[in-house]
Amino acid sequence: MAPRTPNLTELSILVVDDESIIRNMVEHALKAISIRSIVLAPDGIKALRVLENTPEPFDIIICDWMMPNMDGMEFLRQVKGRGEPAKFLMLTGKATREAVSEAISAGIDSYIAKPFTAAELHKKVKFLAKRIAR
Repeated sequence: MAPRTPNLTELSILVVDDESIIRNMVEHALKAISIRSIVLAPDGIKALRVLENTPEPFDIIICDWMMPNMDGMEFLRQVKGRGEPAKFLMLTGKATREAVSEAISAGIDSYIAKPFTAAELHKKVKFLAKRIAR
């Protein structure tokens, strides 16, 4: 039996960004495609606490690259080091070839260059949802 793609309403997503406007926009965009389980964190340190205190793993982590306290790359390394199964979507203003190559080498599953639209975010989340085995 082939793994099935989860229904979007079943996804659990952690959004990590230091800009409240971006966090709120991402949350609103996710709710628009019927995602109900969304947790927001303002930086990597707080997001690690969320991961430690959440019994079920997240399906997708959407994370900004450039944040104070702990940037997205360090957060990604911490997440991967913990063996978290979540797909990782990096939001970045650093969409140079070198930066994208670095992020892919570190283990991101996809990225979106800032600024981005809700439609672009929807497309990436749906792409990652298809890669989640249930």
